[in-house]
Amino acid sequence: MPELPEVETLKRALTPLVLNKRLLELNFLRKNLRFPIPSSELHKGLLNQKISAITRKGKYILIHAPDGSLLVHLGMSGRVTQAPSMKPMEKHTHALFKFEPNIYLHYIDPRRFGCLLWVPKGSGHPLLDGLGPDPIDQEITAQEMKMAAKNCSTVSIKNFLMDAKRIAGIGNIYACEALFAARIYPKKPARKINVAQWTILLSVLRDILQKSIVAGGTTLRDFHSTDGSQGYYKFKLAVYGKENKPCPICNEPIKRIVQSARSTFYCKVCQK
Repeated sequence: MPELPEVETLKRALTPLVLNKRLLELNFLRKNLRFPIPSSELHKGLLNQKISAITRKGKYILIHAPDGSLLVHLGMSGRVTQAPSMKPMEKHTHALFKFEPNIYLHYIDPRRFGCLLWVPKGSGHPLLDGLGPDPIDQEITAQEMKMAAKNCSTVSIKNFLMDAKRIAGIGNIYACEALFAARIYPKKPARKINVAQWTILLSVLRDILQKSIVAGGTTLRDFHSTDGSQGYYKFKLAVYGKENKPCPICNEPIKRIVQSARSTFYCKVCQK
């Protein structure tokens, strides 16, 4: 699943293409993705309207028009690709956009876990309202995270990081990488992480996310930017997907365990 760096990469790629441009054509090739596509609302709210801003909240992108916003989520396998026309070029193309003068964007999602929704101006949305703070926001403090985890009696630090209601945008890849960089055992209860450990964890998490954004994110399977380019942070991953390969710190083989149906990669020597 595309995580915060991949979504931020997409937001930055979309901005010069559509900011202050009018949407001239819009075509949906199916009625639903993860949720039904509100095609009539999207046509009414977006067609012939100028895009005023593009923002990100967690793993969601908001494309803002005068009367509301297009809410975009990539799901497990979604991407947005620049194309030469409104004609679908690939299988699993579900939505087609034409912006002035001749900018064509295709929304592609093989597994159809993404979404395209409408958020009226001045309204919230259930998918956004409960999201936690953004991890690259410097205003998040270690003390705040310590307090947020205080009553999580059975939640591991790995699962805490991946809970979008606690921290928005972190998925499996960056949770594993941040915990390795902070030398924290993934199954350690979140409530037992002290302020000093939270200080280190937030620092390395921000550093990893920023470096991944600069590298265009991590492409392991489906994610590509609008021009088809891959994210190259996959070449800098320390533990994710490295089962039985030597730890870059101590040479002990990287272990894999399963937490909440997701693979966790860690070093049993370095992470306590």
